[in-house]
Amino acid sequence: MGWFLAHLIGDYLCQKDWMAQRKKMSSWVCLFHVVTYMLPFMLLAGWAWYQLLAVGIQHFIQDRTNIIVSYMKWSGNAAFAGPPCAPWSIFLVDNIVHILFMAWVDAMFVIPGVGPWTSWGLF
Repeated sequence: MGWFLAHLIGDYLCQKDWMAQRKKMSSWVCLFHVVTYMLPFMLLAGWAWYQLLAVGIQHFIQDRTNIIVSYMKWSGNAAFAGPPCAPWSIFLVDNIVHILFMAWVDAMFVIPGVGPWTSWGLF
């Protein structure tokens, strides 16, 4: 649950208007957004460094590119990616992809012997 709250805080409370408006145009702006986005994860998610890195990289790629709109068109949802549904349809799909990736990282991206769960006797 911590990673979900971190996503909401990082993507909506920490992201400023200028970041949202320029992150598709500038890698530096997108990188700054990702760094500020990741701060709540460091406090709330309880993840290892490589899990944080994976989410940071995925977030950068997704936010810097038009991969979500491309995916929507490729998957047969081109009309859903345009008016009158857009931009809310793109916003929704974007968040679903972010959340699915974070859930996968939380559940599956584990290196035995590394991370906080080693003290829990899981590995």
